[in-house]
Amino acid sequence: MKPKIHFMERAIELAKRGMFTVAPNPMVGCIITQGKKILSEGYHSKAGTDHAEIVALKNLTKKVNSKMVMYVNLEPCCHQGKTGPCSNAIIDSGIKNVVVSMLDPNPVVKGKGVKALRSKGINVDVGLCKNKSKYINKGFISRVTKKIPNILMKQAISIDFKITDPKNKWISNKESRKDVQFIRAKSCAILVGSNTIIKDNPKLTVRLSKKELGTVEKRRNPMKVVLDTNLDLDINKYNFFDGREKKIVFNSMSTIYDTDKNIDYIKVKKNKSGLKLDSIFNILAEKYEINNLMIEPGRKLSTILLSENLLNDLILYVCPKIIGKYGLSASSSVNNLSSSVIKIDSIKKFSNDVRIHYKFLRK
Repeated sequence: MKPKIHFMERAIELAKRGMFTVAPNPMVGCIITQGKKILSEGYHSKAGTDHAEIVALKNLTKKVNSKMVMYVNLEPCCHQGKTGPCSNAIIDSGIKNVVVSMLDPNPVVKGKGVKALRSKGINVDVGLCKNKSKYINKGFISRVTKKIPNILMKQAISIDFKITDPKNKWISNKESRKDVQFIRAKSCAILVGSNTIIKDNPKLTVRLSKKELGTVEKRRNPMKVVLDTNLDLDINKYNFFDGREKKIVFNSMSTIYDTDKNIDYIKVKKNKSGLKLDSIFNILAEKYEINNLMIEPGRKLSTILLSENLLNDLILYVCPKIIGKYGLSASSSVNNLSSSVIKIDSIKKFSNDVRIHYKFLRK
């Protein structure tokens, strides 16, 4: 492997350390090298804290010289946000060589960071390992360019295509359910239908420790989102409404903000399928800065998501059980997915369960 590729892949791996804590910001990692040696590393761990480039510069113990190269998976920022512009810090540091994997996808800032560096005589190469960098930040890219989150649907399913078992609370095994916790932790928000709240009374929280997640920052729970068309849910009855994290109730009745319980009731229009999901996804991206949305649907919602081609990712936990006629059947759309619409991203076993991660071939 060429040293440059190795260095950028290291920056990408560092960036992933922020996957559970950095949203709504993108994941960014940075290294500073000289020759074949890595001199310093850094990554962005949480919004409002130092960006990866600043951390790497602070961790550098040697005096900057012209032979040093900075590798960063996302274009350095050039605007004042919660922190100062990274491009200015790089210029002031004396670094003369920067390798950027991809430009910032935000149309407002795209290319301006690189332009600022080049205007001060810094050599900047762009494009190394671009696809890998795009993949880890696909939710952020979707939010800032398409105004919708990356949308992932998760479902456990028996081999006779049932999604409920009248004899057991769970279809999947313990190992699979723990894996779901990691998916939740990566998500900015979890969305369910009101029937799921009524039938299962889920907490929709992340039940993993900082140690299990491998993060130094405080673990956060995703925002909780429910589709409650006629505002039928009793906030004093269901676990959904507990906790300090933001709760969002999309409905067709009214927009009201309950600051005491941190609940936002947001009115949206309806169509023949129910509440307009495209409007909901747009609101989640633009108003709530949701990069990655996880959906844990029942049969009706999963049918809509699949039939209207609204998903980016589908994760199925296929469980070796035959439940029979008393279990609720999965959406027929799950059973009839075409290879022209999806491709398998990965397959992994959890004891006897099999997790299949599908990617949808959306434009």
